[in-house]
Amino acid sequence: MYKQLPRFGKRRCKGGKRKAGRSLIPNRVDITERPEVVELRSRLGDWEGDTVYGQDAYLVTLVDRMSRFTLISKVDSKQSETVADAMISLLKRVSTVHTITLDNGGEFAAHGKVSEAVKADVFFAKPYASYQRGTNENTNGIIRRTWPKKMALGKLTEEAVLETEFLINTMPRKVLGGRTPLEVYT
Repeated sequence: MYKQLPRFGKRRCKGGKRKAGRSLIPNRVDITERPEVVELRSRLGDWEGDTVYGQDAYLVTLVDRMSRFTLISKVDSKQSETVADAMISLLKRVSTVHTITLDNGGEFAAHGKVSEAVKADVFFAKPYASYQRGTNENTNGIIRRTWPKKMALGKLTEEAVLETEFLINTMPRKVLGGRTPLEVYT
């Protein structure tokens, strides 16, 4: 039965820490400069972002910190311009965007384009501190239940991505008092 658990067989990285993409990101603003209201989770529009890797494609994920409302888009490459365009199109679907918190991956180097397009401040978590974007990491774990690691994501249709997004947004959450992210966001 233990082989059926969602986190079975997790591999750990051995050796020293790898170099973070910090130097690849121009005009990087650290998470320590983020407004206090974001930490309180008291307003809609504070987003966390990341990418989920597949064999031949990637998923760009954005999660609202307060409501856990999730947006997902498939991209064929993780070039910064491609990821920035996907983030802009996702954030144009929602009404409120105050801040975006990302990790230090090189795919987020075009954050200035996103910031300008959606009129939001972009902040970056400290390297190797995934707990600073815990909501997004947890949501990526939920996505991995549908599409496990080493799965080819290139053949996913837009409908399949939207269906998984809908399932995640209509799943009741204990942290939301049994409500769904869609209920809280709307």
